[in-house]
Amino acid sequence: MKNPYAPGFWCAVVALVLLSATYFYGIMLAHQIDKAMIFLDSASALIAVMAIVVVAWASVQTRKIQQRQTERGLTRVVIWDTKVALRRVETVFDRYFWGSYWQPGRTFQEFMGELTGTPLEKSLDALKLQCLKLDKALASEEREWVDHAHALSDVAAAMARERYQLDYSDISFNSPGETSVDHELEVLVYTWSASLKSFDHQLDEMELRYA
Repeated sequence: MKNPYAPGFWCAVVALVLLSATYFYGIMLAHQIDKAMIFLDSASALIAVMAIVVVAWASVQTRKIQQRQTERGLTRVVIWDTKVALRRVETVFDRYFWGSYWQPGRTFQEFMGELTGTPLEKSLDALKLQCLKLDKALASEEREWVDHAHALSDVAAAMARERYQLDYSDISFNSPGETSVDHELEVLVYTWSASLKSFDHQLDEMELRYA
């Protein structure tokens, strides 16, 4: 980052040179004191104008730097909040699919309903909302996080349907030529894990860019 006060230093050097030149010029023209005084007044006025311009320019640059730092700080906070929301999704997902929350015995419509009303759906909705805030805080070319959140939600919904079929289907394999339910769930689990890692990695990269 360039030092906004560097021009002030060089202006001070120029001012010193002008004052020295004025001093020696006045001595040289001692027999023309009126002309020397006019020159001195002109040099002083020039130095004053330069000082005002430098101070104003440095003040504007300082405000711009402070504003950029504030904006970057706010963006980092939004990124951190998004990472927290992502961790929440990951935790709820593990408890929802592999923990005690999954209770066989209810119908798919009653219990799953495309994740409607479940803790996982709520955590995914919170992630989408946080990603929307992140998109608003970023430049237009970086606004892709809501799409990532929706893609993650789609994978979770597909996994819910496959998990239901795995728990309540009477057969382990479909008709010849079709893919087994177990394999479909395995693929979705891999997709979910890869999506989470990619999401988290991209957030880390974004955080470094705004550090």
